[in-house]
Amino acid sequence: MSLLPWLLFLHVLGAVIAFGPGFAFAFFGAAVGREPQHANFTLRTLAVVATRLIIPLAVFQGVTGVGLWLFAGIDLVAARWLLLAIVLYAIALYIAIGLNLPNLRRLIELSSAPPTGGGPPPELIVRAERSRQYGMAMSGLVVVIVFLMVVKPF
Repeated sequence: MSLLPWLLFLHVLGAVIAFGPGFAFAFFGAAVGREPQHANFTLRTLAVVATRLIIPLAVFQGVTGVGLWLFAGIDLVAARWLLLAIVLYAIALYIAIGLNLPNLRRLIELSSAPPTGGGPPPELIVRAERSRQYGMAMSGLVVVIVFLMVVKPF
């Protein structure tokens, strides 16, 4: 029996589990905006989901993707859609691990401090907006990658 269907199964299942929760993060951010007293708990929860589920499975996507590429014998030069998807995947990983995760850690620190009565610290507001922008970028990249993987437009 070929390993290819198993790799494809793991790749698709990993994508669903890894990237699905990220689309819900925007709803959590909106809820925190309405009830800022719950910001720290929500941020810590999002950090757990990101570090224990999303990021490990996103990296696993790369492993299963390489396996699919090797076992299927895909020519990356001919499959430009796949080459573009790989580049976008690398960009999304950089945003998630290199930019958003440190930003999330700092947001947790900032929201852990007792309130000063004058509203949230300006840095917290800036970092929350930055996190929202990172989330939108990553969600957009995931949508484009799924489009490329399914439609194979070129």
